[in-house]
Amino acid sequence: MKIFMSSTINKIDSKGRVSIPSVFRSVLEYQGFPGVYIYPSFTSQAIDGGGQILIDQIAESVEKMQLFAEETDALTTALFSDTFQISYDQDGRISLPEPLIVHANLKDKVTFAGLGQKFQMWEPEAFKEFKSQARLKALENRDLIGPALNTGLKLSEESE
Repeated sequence: MKIFMSSTINKIDSKGRVSIPSVFRSVLEYQGFPGVYIYPSFTSQAIDGGGQILIDQIAESVEKMQLFAEETDALTTALFSDTFQISYDQDGRISLPEPLIVHANLKDKVTFAGLGQKFQMWEPEAFKEFKSQARLKALENRDLIGPALNTGLKLSEESE
């Protein structure tokens, strides 16, 4: 399975177009859609993006909710009414919708950050700050990763 990894900064041109990094495009194309789904992040001043797998996972999660519940309507409205399905041109460029540019406070550059099943688009200085805080939080919560893999090596307590 291909996932979104790494981070890079790309320029936004005067028409609001930006090139999706080629490594990200290869993941999107592997998923069978020569474009991207993007929407405002729920948790940060960034844009979330991904391919067909991400949008299918979101749709499947929503289908498990109660059909006529207020919470379902609120979530589906927040998820789908602000999601844009955008094809990219032969150079890998997309035109960023104005509401998303405003949400992420983007000017002339954007940081693309891979997050596995999805990626985010950030104002570069905001991403630096977020990444610094994320590293601290990851260090504090590193025990959530799970037990050591069974590699045939003994843990230090067992080898004594």
